[in-house]
Amino acid sequence: MVSCKPRGFTLIELITVLVVLSVVSVGIAGFIRTGTEIYVDVVERDKLLSQGRFAVQRMNLEVSNALPNSLRIAGNSSIQCLEFTPILFSSFYFDLPVAPDPAADQVTLIATDAAINDYSYESGQSIIVYPTSVDDVYADSDRRFLLGGEPELDPADSKKLLVPLASSEQFETESPSSRAYITGAPVSFCITDNKLYRKQQYPTSSTQSTSLIGAVLMAENIQNDLTGSTQDMPFRIAESSLTRNAFVITLLRFELNEELVVFNNEIHIPNVP
Repeated sequence: MVSCKPRGFTLIELITVLVVLSVVSVGIAGFIRTGTEIYVDVVERDKLLSQGRFAVQRMNLEVSNALPNSLRIAGNSSIQCLEFTPILFSSFYFDLPVAPDPAADQVTLIATDAAINDYSYESGQSIIVYPTSVDDVYADSDRRFLLGGEPELDPADSKKLLVPLASSEQFETESPSSRAYITGAPVSFCITDNKLYRKQQYPTSSTQSTSLIGAVLMAENIQNDLTGSTQDMPFRIAESSLTRNAFVITLLRFELNEELVVFNNEIHIPNVP
């Protein structure tokens, strides 16, 4: 009988196996690395898209409700701010104290569902009639006056809303459409240090401020060049004309790890003085 002695792997066989395993490992590692890079790129692009959509939708919603002729821009090579005054509600007035009529401490509006159900009074709110310029909105003007209290329905006629003024006033002019607006504190969107901020509940001033005190961060990774050409600025205003209302052009460039997403948008102002 022939007996067989047990045998192990030879050195050549071990080296061959190690070489094969190394080649396979390199291939698998490359495949995993490529998949990981694709996943990271997708996540980063999705993050940029989410930030951009949120910022654009928020600005669309708020700016489109701006008081006519309240849009203005201020800034320098390090910051740019878009400011506007939001409309809390609007209606048509029955009468308005305009010369030669005597001054009055009350304006009577048509009572609408929005005025009754959606509007909430706070101190510091104003009523403005026929704002045709930025100065009518932010400077001392006989077209804008502070409210003296919460508007109330006329006890004798539920179709009338009585809006008290802080004192007896006389408006500068009538509105061609007999329209009046109730407004609150201004709102600003500012871009600086590659970030977008939103600021509200600050005093109305004839000089636009770019201070970020009290501002809230809305988005990051914005790469607009504030020192470059006007066309690359994040905010531009197209003033109203005889054929159209004013609108705001927003251009936001989001960039993260060489991923670039650009949002170019027009926000139209539907309301007129």
